[in-house]
Amino acid sequence: MEKAASFLFAGTSFNKKKYADEIARFKEKKETENEVDYLSSFERVNPASEEVTVSTKKRKRKQAASEAVEGFNVFKSSKKALVISEENKTDEGEDNLSKEKKKINLKLEADSILRKQYNIHVSGNNVASPLKSFADLSSVYGCESYLLHNFAKLGFKEPTPIQRQAIPVLLSGRECFACAPTGSGKTLAFVSPMLMKLKHASTEGVRAVILCPTRELAAQTTRECKKLAEGNNFYIKLLTKKLIRSAHLTKLRCDILISTPLRLSSAIKKRKLDLSRVEYLVLDESDKLFELGLIKQIDSVVKACSNPSIIRSLFSATLPDSVEELARTIMHDAVRVIIGRKNTASESINQKLVFAGTEEGKLLALRQSFQE
Repeated sequence: MEKAASFLFAGTSFNKKKYADEIARFKEKKETENEVDYLSSFERVNPASEEVTVSTKKRKRKQAASEAVEGFNVFKSSKKALVISEENKTDEGEDNLSKEKKKINLKLEADSILRKQYNIHVSGNNVASPLKSFADLSSVYGCESYLLHNFAKLGFKEPTPIQRQAIPVLLSGRECFACAPTGSGKTLAFVSPMLMKLKHASTEGVRAVILCPTRELAAQTTRECKKLAEGNNFYIKLLTKKLIRSAHLTKLRCDILISTPLRLSSAIKKRKLDLSRVEYLVLDESDKLFELGLIKQIDSVVKACSNPSIIRSLFSATLPDSVEELARTIMHDAVRVIIGRKNTASESINQKLVFAGTEEGKLLALRQSFQE
């Protein structure tokens, strides 16, 4: 067809000058059409650019949000620092607790070794540590120099096993019933903490009572108390019949009163003594006290000593189960201290068996043993 058309119009000429206006019109249409095509093509490309602008806006929003978050991160970091510091404090506290536990465990181990060394048996909660020497009384418990001087003067260089444990127990404010062989220094074990706690003489009345089963033992205990209290102005009295008969017994200046249960209970019945301020009550040789049927008299003395902060203690050479049961009825949270084996003879006594055919032979054997 193109060949046919070109063949038809072959040899013809087109006058462009004559039809210049029409040619110009056709050119404008083509340009407009080209512009429309170009704009449409640009519009086709424009959604991608819109996506780019949207993404840039999103990026700006994210940057603004991140800047805002960074502003709050200052507070978050401070909170984190506080948490870290608290964790460090807890770690330090745990370390301190572990160190304290180690110290306590080491102390308990040292106490058990010392008790085992001196054959000391203890039962109770939070028992005080035994004394290593008399110097511990001044360094740990603030003992005055006069008492340590009296120890040295009387020839007490090292504490005996009962003194090592009973003295700290009483000084710590705990009640105690102690069992130790005869001649092991029980008197010093309950008198020295009594003097340390009372400190100085007072006009308030009787502040300590010591009960003994016999008058002879009461007199001996009085002498020992006065020796230990030398250098201080304590008023130490032995309750005698003459003292009970005196009319001035109610006004008697007395810090430590030593008596037998019968005499003291009779004075209480006659209302000649006020024991409501007594801070220490000691039952010396308690097994003998309960064996002699003095339970009623002891009960009257215990009731008369009505001070709520009183500290009671029992000292004995033997500790039968019956005596221990009675002791627990009048004592609160007491510590039991036993030296050696319970209810056994003293290891310091040498025993031997000698055969004697007659009564005269027994007397002769005794005389020979005394001479040896």
